Amino acid sequence: MMTASARILLATLLVVPATLRLGSTQTAQSRAAQELPDSAHKLVAVKVTGTKRYSPDDVVAATGLQIGAEVSDDDFKKASRRLGDTGAFTDIAYSFSYSAAGTKLELKLVDSPKFLPAHFEDFVWFTDDELRRRIKEHVALFDGELPLSGRLPDEVSDVLQAMLVEKGVPGYVTYLRAEGPSGQIESFNYSVSEVLIRIRNIAFTGAGASELPALEAAAQRMPDRQYSHSRIKILVERQLLPIYYARGYLKASFGAPQPTGVKEAPEEGADEPKNLTVVDVTLAVTPGQQYKLSRLEWSGNREISTEMLQSMVRFAPGQLANTVQLSDNLAAVRTLYSSRGYINASITPQAQFDDAAGTVAIRLEVKEDSVYHMGDLEFRGLDNGLTAKLRAAWKLRQGDVYDATYLRQYLAEANKLLPAALDWEVAPHATANVRDKTVDVDLQYSAKAPR
Repeated sequence: MMTASARILLATLLVVPATLRLGSTQTAQSRAAQELPDSAHKLVAVKVTGTKRYSPDDVVAATGLQIGAEVSDDDFKKASRRLGDTGAFTDIAYSFSYSAAGTKLELKLVDSPKFLPAHFEDFVWFTDDELRRRIKEHVALFDGELPLSGRLPDEVSDVLQAMLVEKGVPGYVTYLRAEGPSGQIESFNYSVSEVLIRIRNIAFTGAGASELPALEAAAQRMPDRQYSHSRIKILVERQLLPIYYARGYLKASFGAPQPTGVKEAPEEGADEPKNLTVVDVTLAVTPGQQYKLSRLEWSGNREISTEMLQSMVRFAPGQLANTVQLSDNLAAVRTLYSSRGYINASITPQAQFDDAAGTVAIRLEVKEDSVYHMGDLEFRGLDNGLTAKLRAAWKLRQGDVYDATYLRQYLAEANKLLPAALDWEVAPHATANVRDKTVDVDLQYSAKAPR
């Protein structure tokens, strides 16, 4: 269906001979249309305006109209609805004219404001180029991105399902609108359900001899060995790139994973699932240039001196720019700030590269934010006597500068005060109140008899 804001403007313009005289405009148009030759009803041209995303050929293909075919107003209505159903446009208007040469159609379109990339998680039986080419053949408006609403995402799913059937893959295509860290939808992720895709081996191209053993060891630690683009992406970001960052290759990058299906004989007595596909994966790495630190600067810090902050960062000019170690050091700096009530303190590194010299200067921008104080303290799941005992052991009083490191220390001490005959669990929650700059602490206790 068309979006609520989509509209269709109809304007039928009949070319009437100047010598024709009729009693009314409507009668004149009707008779003029009847007197035109059959060729006047053949579609000879389509003009597309307004869209900045799609070519005229793609739009015409999406309408289902064919140049040279006989057309009528009903055909144009259906074509407009078809465009509206895709979700690619918020506004659709058309007009057409008859003449002895044929029918000319004009489409005026307004693109939808938001499109999201389409990701293909685990279609290992096809290359990415093949997937995009086949989808484009059947979904004219597919350009790698899809509108947030409308039928286009379903049409892509239908093409992918047909490709699986052709390949004899016993799986079903599903897709979801994937959210990013901010909670906003960032992509359409297509995947194959009811098929287990297992990684046999991960190989690397472009890696140096000194990094290759570490890469292979990290790849072997990949949990569950199931293949998907998302799993490989997590492996790259959390395990593989840090290998290079620790060695000063700060612009290292990995290409898209290239899976290749393999036939692997099942082990004797192994109970392998029927819908199992085994793949080898190749990852191409581009290490880039190796950098050394030229200088390290601090800015924005007022509560803690630069000398103290610098002493916590084991990073000196002339050393390889090990940003993994720097990240660990900065985590310790943030912990120090949080112990002094600056629970929202942040540190943003800004790098300035000198490729000719092979060096990088790093500026650490500190945003201390406000000091927070201790707010309310609540205990739940305990009787009054035990609550009083645990409350007395809590040293931070209401109004004191909040020390975010104290909670862990307190829980270890408070655990010694709990009855030993039961197994205790505690769920701590610290809630920052932005308005009054306080932190409320809520401790939810539960107990059960030991097994």
